[in-house]
Amino acid sequence: MTRYINGLVFNSDTRSFDKQSFQVQGEYFEQATHTAENEINLDGYYITPGLIDSCSQIGLAEIGIRWEGDDSYEFESHLQYSVIDGIYPFDGAFQKSVSHGVTASHIVPSPKSLIGAKTAIIHHTHTTVDEMMIAKDVAYSFSIGHQAKSTFFAEKKKPLTRMGIAKILRDTLQQIQQQEPSIHKIVVRAHKAVDIELIHRLQQEFNNAFDFHIIHGTEIPLVEETAFHTVIAGPTFRYIEHNEMMELSPKLYHQLFTQTIPFVFCTDHPVSSTSHLTLEGCLAVREGMSRSDVLYTLTTGAANFLGIAHKTGAIRDGLYADFVIWDKHPLNLDAQVIATFIKGEKVYATEEGMSK
Repeated sequence: MTRYINGLVFNSDTRSFDKQSFQVQGEYFEQATHTAENEINLDGYYITPGLIDSCSQIGLAEIGIRWEGDDSYEFESHLQYSVIDGIYPFDGAFQKSVSHGVTASHIVPSPKSLIGAKTAIIHHTHTTVDEMMIAKDVAYSFSIGHQAKSTFFAEKKKPLTRMGIAKILRDTLQQIQQQEPSIHKIVVRAHKAVDIELIHRLQQEFNNAFDFHIIHGTEIPLVEETAFHTVIAGPTFRYIEHNEMMELSPKLYHQLFTQTIPFVFCTDHPVSSTSHLTLEGCLAVREGMSRSDVLYTLTTGAANFLGIAHKTGAIRDGLYADFVIWDKHPLNLDAQVIATFIKGEKVYATEEGMSK
């Protein structure tokens, strides 16, 4: 049992940093009812829950490898496809992510997948996917737009219109209702307003049997008088690949915030490196969000959206001891991670940092 004292700890309830202590027993935060074996003084350091990337291909699209390391999409669709069968635990991106305070990700297939797979949430350390697993069968994923259409054309050698895509989505959603009744969360990659309107239309057609969530949502501010569930926004720090992304800008965060559309952050690694997750938060601050709201969204807010707040996302008794020690406020551009812990185990530390 280890007790950490005097640190500036992010309080997810008040969304502020409070000087306090906390205790870790094994994999969990635990109430300080027993004498700790070790005591570590964190005076002068900031402590947050581990950051959560709400959409990532980490482990599916291995960095530094070409097609043979890309398991992020399957052209033919099948409801039994699951990302957990394609995640490579030794992807070098995992170690880089924990060095930037990111401890968990929601794994979603590539935007090339018109009909994707069942998604999962994993921790960023361990030797098997089963050990990394926080939750599986979280949602079912779809992609609409340029990349899905171009991939389909390359395979079938014929055009696929948005009308054709809409029919495929409707048919697949009916199959999910019949064959996977426990899955209610649907995540759809979409940039363009016409695709975002389709998602809204499907929400109505299926009488709210599913909770539809948009990934990216670049043109969502253009779509008026529509109600949306949480938007998985970003990354805005990225290369503009095609015309559908021409409106992409960090201003999206300001627009979502002022329109009170709930959203969380993502990097969609490797589209933008998972190490850029805090950078997306900094861009949101630049666009007018408070640092406290951004930090909440990167941690507890993401956990709430993904349905894992009973497991992680806050420094609270009974939750996994996923936390990060920073040398200054995490949303300072020059902030450095001193140490990262997942389930109470130190998975990263600077050479000068935590010695215990």
